[in-house]
Parts: sequence; structure tokens; C-alpha cells
Amino acid sequence: MNIFEEVKARVSARHVAENYGLKVGRNGMACCPFHNDKYPSMKIDDSHYHCFGCGAHGDAIGFVASMFGLGQYEAACRINEDFNLGICVDASISEAEQAEISRQIRKKKKITEIKDRFGIWKKTKTDDLLECERLIEKAEKAVMDSPDPHVVVITGSFVYLMHIKAIVGYWLDILCFGTEEETKEFFMTNGKEVDRIVANIKRAGNDILGRCRKAVG
Repeated sequence: MNIFEEVKARVSARHVAENYGLKVGRNGMACCPFHNDKYPSMKIDDSHYHCFGCGAHGDAIGFVASMFGLGQYEAACRINEDFNLGICVDASISEAEQAEISRQIRKKKKITEIKDRFGIWKKTKTDDLLECERLIEKAEKAVMDSPDPHVVVITGSFVYLMHIKAIVGYWLDILCFGTEEETKEFFMTNGKEVDRIVANIKRAGNDILGRCRKAVG
């Protein structure tokens, strides 16, 4: 077991953060020290911290490294000293080896951050498309219940919603039930398109609902 593994096995990320001045609530939330955070947006537990505001993410060693501008190895050594862990540090480790260890840790951290950002994007777009699906259903019902549905049906907004309805359903199937590869492919090919479609659906849906209200009133 190397110093990185020993440090993380002996002290939690939360304990380390609190020791260096971070005030953590009972729910594990705290104001992020890495950006101008007015309201708690950082979640911290025994193994990791993650800020939903700026995206900062890491473990106990990463927290100290970011807090004090240290490399991963230096941060691990500082925790070892400040917490009196008594871990025997191999003085024979060369600077090149230390740099390689830090590089590998940064690489793993970057991969984790990318996965976290993708997870947030996936949840956000799923929620957006579910909202659009409900809006389409609401608009369709409003047209069917309208005393003069013909006035609404002939508009471009209703035609657009009926056309896009199947596409929204297909995209939701991918996001909710697709494999990891399928969702990644969807992100690469349709990631930017989703926002445009969501905006168009909201405009069309609200247009139809407004016309239906006028027809009734």
C-alpha cells in the first residue's frame, strides 16, 4: 500500500476538509472554497467531494492539493504530517516518480469529472425531454377538447408537435434505457440539437395552449 492509499484509508475526505476550515452541514453540504459560493453547493462524504457549482471533484488528497496549490504527493505528505498518521514515506522516490504518480492521479480525476459532467447533462436533458413530452400531450388534449379544434390544428405549431413527438420519445428511450455507448453516441450526434428542439417545443406548445384558451374564452 502506497502513501496515497494509506492516507485515504486512515482519514476521510470530510474529516480532512473540516480540519482545514471547511464548515460542513449535517447533510454533508458546504460552501465550496474553490469559487465564490454564496450557498452550499459542495457535497462531501467520507471518500470524495463534488461541487455542483464549479464542478470541483476529488478525494481527501485532491482537496488539500487544490486548497494549498500542492502536487498530489506533497498533499499526501502534508496530511500525513498534519494528522500525525505516522506513515513511512519512502524517501527514495524520485521526483520523476512523484510526478508520474501525480500525473496518473490527475488523469483519473479528469476522467471522473468528465463522467460526472456527462451524468449531469444526461439527467438534465432527460428532464427537459420529459417536460416536453408532457407539454405535447397537454397541447394535444387541449386541441381535442377545444370547441373548434380545426382553428388550432391548421397552425404550424400543432403540425410541428405531432411531427416531433416520435423523435422525443425515441430520444427518451436512448437516454433512459440505452447502453452507455448509445447514450455517448447520442451526446456526440444530438447533444446540441436537444436544446434547440426543447426550445421549439416549448414555443409551439405554449402557442397552441394560448390559442385553445382563446377559443374557449
